[in-house]
Amino acid sequence: MKVYEVCIKPTSDFATPLQGDCLFGHICWQIAHDSELVGEIDDILSGYDRTPFCVVSDPVMRFKVDGEIKYIFPKAFAPTSSKDILAITSFDERKKEYDRRKAAKKAKWMLVSSNKKVTLNNFATLNEIAKELNLEDDLKPFVEYRQSHNSIDRITGTTGTGDAFAPFTTNGITWSPNLEMAVFIGIRNDVSKSGIKTAMERIGNFGYGADATSGKGRFDVISMEEINLSSLGDANGNALYALSAVVPEKDTYKKVYFEPFIRTGRHGDAKATSEHPFKQPVLKAAAGAVLIPNQIDLVKETYIGTAVKDVSLFKETVEQGYALVIPMKVENVK
Repeated sequence: MKVYEVCIKPTSDFATPLQGDCLFGHICWQIAHDSELVGEIDDILSGYDRTPFCVVSDPVMRFKVDGEIKYIFPKAFAPTSSKDILAITSFDERKKEYDRRKAAKKAKWMLVSSNKKVTLNNFATLNEIAKELNLEDDLKPFVEYRQSHNSIDRITGTTGTGDAFAPFTTNGITWSPNLEMAVFIGIRNDVSKSGIKTAMERIGNFGYGADATSGKGRFDVISMEEINLSSLGDANGNALYALSAVVPEKDTYKKVYFEPFIRTGRHGDAKATSEHPFKQPVLKAAAGAVLIPNQIDLVKETYIGTAVKDVSLFKETVEQGYALVIPMKVENVK
């Protein structure tokens, strides 16, 4: 499996957060509608529980500074220290440890490049990253908002009275106008890279997520280049950093540090308006999870996780439980 960095630029507001498993579902629907992209969807998914045809990461912010590409990833979700604070006898040292833990709790992000790797001690706030990147303003890549709507009586053409007047609100996300994002996609060697790129371009043109028919969820695909993700971490590490929500394999890891993420929702495309539009919830480890495998060779893998099936009355439905990973070092693992 080769990994590609797909650079995208949002061109509209979004009603659904950009996430790897949702993008994977959109890619599957593009293939279902056009078998010339990479083949028949049934054939492509026939071995998904053994060898996924593609694995899609959550998008991350991307910047080019002095010719170097830099990314903003979620902070690695693992303890940054194993020190027993009560065992520290010096008041100054104890205060320093308290301050360090407080800063680590407040910081939610890490700035990553070929010269600044994925580590447990790499964390910062967006404002701190903005200063490091010499951005003029605070880094505010997106703003979430609530938008009011009202149901219309299709007979009278008005909001009507009584039950016909049904105001409601929906979530929205508006992006910084100059923001570029990177989506990392692992593609099986027998699957067409150009087909996956075309699928991403069509998703950007037609719209991603909810309210796409009203113009939301649009983005442009700027480029698609091969990338070695291990160059952003420690190839000699003993742990793995997940780039999207993942369902880890059973009996494979000594420890898994993660924030729980529950994927709930409904089918997309034609099945969204079917008799059974909703899927069962799936518990995953959110992007940023740190997994320490039993076998050190697993650290060399491009992706981890499992396929998730039987989440719908439509038996052909699959849920992405895989995640691309970056190797990293975690100290004092027992």
